[in-house]
Amino acid sequence: MSKLSVIIPAYNEEDGIALVIDRVLSIESALRESGVDLELVVVDDGSKDRTAQVVQQYPRVRLIQHAVNGGYGAAIKTGFTAATGEYLAFLDADGTYPPEHLPDLYRALIDQQADLVIGSRMAGASTEMPFVRRIGNMIFARLVSLLGRQYVSDSASGMRLFRREILAQLYPLPDGLNFTPVMSTRAVHEHLKIIEVAVPYKERIGQSKLNVVRDGVRFTNSIVWTVLGYNPVRVF
Repeated sequence: MSKLSVIIPAYNEEDGIALVIDRVLSIESALRESGVDLELVVVDDGSKDRTAQVVQQYPRVRLIQHAVNGGYGAAIKTGFTAATGEYLAFLDADGTYPPEHLPDLYRALIDQQADLVIGSRMAGASTEMPFVRRIGNMIFARLVSLLGRQYVSDSASGMRLFRREILAQLYPLPDGLNFTPVMSTRAVHEHLKIIEVAVPYKERIGQSKLNVVRDGVRFTNSIVWTVLGYNPVRVF
């Protein structure tokens, strides 16, 4: 049987991490019915709270700890390196994304012979995303779609599932919160087969690490510079 490794990057998420772990573990039987075993890896990215201690209460969860905070993307990449599954997925530790939809993403990947499945918050499912962030995500998605000539509705989604074998085509990827839009941009320009599955989105548990203005500028710059590496003429 194949294996799906689910990576959860966590930085100061003691209030929400237990609930997310419980929800991921609850889909194990549904995944097995689809022909895949579950491996759950939590990467504690130098948390200063009790995140690691909470995760240690779950013997079925692999915990990896960064000595210092390396960033959202750095934590996910550490998880990729440690994971043993042929399929990889990741989602946030704050309860915003629904782990219960991971079996749907996996079945979509297999049934449609895709390389990458994005859990899209912008594809029509219910959302509690703040208005300003929703507008920002629409702009990022339009930019990726325009420059890559392939439509993507949610280029910054933090819930994805893909085949491990495509990692070499996706790298290099940044260490920060711009990890996801750069992944989307590289996937488009590497001509990987991307599909999206609509997922509901909840407001996060605890305080967000995202700064709308600072990270919005970083996202835009990251997308443009990634495209420049593939097709400079397209940007102009």
